Amino acid sequence: MLIQDHDRAGGYWGAVYAFCAVKGLQVVIDGPVGCENLPVTSVLHYTDALPPHELPIAVTGLGEGEMGAGTEEAMKRAWEVLDPALPAVVVTGSIAEMIGGGVTPQGTNIQRFLPRTIDEDQWEAADRAMTWIFTEFGMTKGRMPPEKKREEGAKPRVNLLGPMYGTFNMPSDLAEIRRLVEGIGAEVNMVMPLGAHVGEMRDLVNADVNICLYREFGRGLCEVLGKPYLQAPVGIESTTKFLRTLGELMGLDPEPFIAREKHSTIKPVWDLWRSVTQDFFATASFGVVANETYARGLRLFLEEDLGLPCAFAVARCRGQKTDNARVRALIQKERPLILFGSINEKIYLAEMKSGFGPAPAFIPASFPGAAIRRATGTPFMGYAGATYLVQELCNGLFDALFHILPLGTEMDAAEATPTPLRRDFPWDADAQAKLDEIVASHPILTRISAAKSLRDAAEKRALDRGAARVALDCVQDLQPASGGAKP
Repeated sequence: MLIQDHDRAGGYWGAVYAFCAVKGLQVVIDGPVGCENLPVTSVLHYTDALPPHELPIAVTGLGEGEMGAGTEEAMKRAWEVLDPALPAVVVTGSIAEMIGGGVTPQGTNIQRFLPRTIDEDQWEAADRAMTWIFTEFGMTKGRMPPEKKREEGAKPRVNLLGPMYGTFNMPSDLAEIRRLVEGIGAEVNMVMPLGAHVGEMRDLVNADVNICLYREFGRGLCEVLGKPYLQAPVGIESTTKFLRTLGELMGLDPEPFIAREKHSTIKPVWDLWRSVTQDFFATASFGVVANETYARGLRLFLEEDLGLPCAFAVARCRGQKTDNARVRALIQKERPLILFGSINEKIYLAEMKSGFGPAPAFIPASFPGAAIRRATGTPFMGYAGATYLVQELCNGLFDALFHILPLGTEMDAAEATPTPLRRDFPWDADAQAKLDEIVASHPILTRISAAKSLRDAAEKRALDRGAARVALDCVQDLQPASGGAKP
């Protein structure tokens, strides 16, 4: 079966997401009529993307007759609706790229950025776009601007690189990393590209350390800036190491802040670990399908820090196409109790036939949507992220437990256990081995009830056939199904 589910957009989207996040920069979208509908208007309704009423965007809106004649005249029309005093950049969609679009008309201040949307994904283009913004508007003729030395006694400065539109859970993770930086005594110099002004790009050089929030994009700019940079952390151990390294780079002592966090932000992690859900942690498997930042971070935190068994962790990496057919097969085969993923994985869960044990609990952890994450209280990164993740994990475990408890109406409707089954019914060795194999495929949480249901079903089948023993053929085709075995 051919599965073509997309797990990210093309380069055009990544460039638009980065450029539109910068204040004072006008964006010209070069493409046919309606090409702006998805990134500028429609996407807002099912992901956290662009705020359509705030953006300085103009669209060439190519008609059918203009497709073969180039796009220069259409570009002039678009430029006329912009503010000529402000800088502008043109990005081309796939159609405009194929017909040689994006040509900047003479007499305008429009600059061209080629997203390469045909052969780059959104993360590759966003990484180039971030670097391009700095080199075009922060550097002068290729020269690095002079650094403004901080005054004596002033706090060390940090840049947060990567936050932009179209990024899952961005507001929460940005707020948490800012909180950690300020918590140990540093200050945020700039957040780039989100909220940074195009006229302030030269100030990026004033930071002592850069923090790259995502593995998918932002590192290119970190390399250009030439300062030490760290990757934003996921999990308790990673966050502690991150803070100590950051403190060492800036001459700050993070230990007082870390000690306070243990008794405040991350105290619920210990409380939940010691709660009734602790019995589940060693056996409740989880699966992750998300961008590399989250897939690596979640596996490291949940498996190595907390000890939960990881059924699979599939990282979506920039420049690589995810094998969605393999992901679909993994979900059906491994059936983790908790699944972190995107709408693709949620669809794969819905496709699964009713199987044994509880249905996996789904936790959004990636685009594509539908998932809205505009609040700042749902981080995956940092100490607050560790607490949020454990909270959602425990909620998922309780939800799984709820779904294996029979409802009162189901208990009334269940068939009574036949009296003959209460005696010690003899079993052939190979039949018992097959039963043990089927039971072992169940999650630990449901293994006891599954063993009883399957044993009763096999013995009833033997009795119905008039057999004196349970043979292998009475067990062989038993299906581990929700609510008991197949009669």
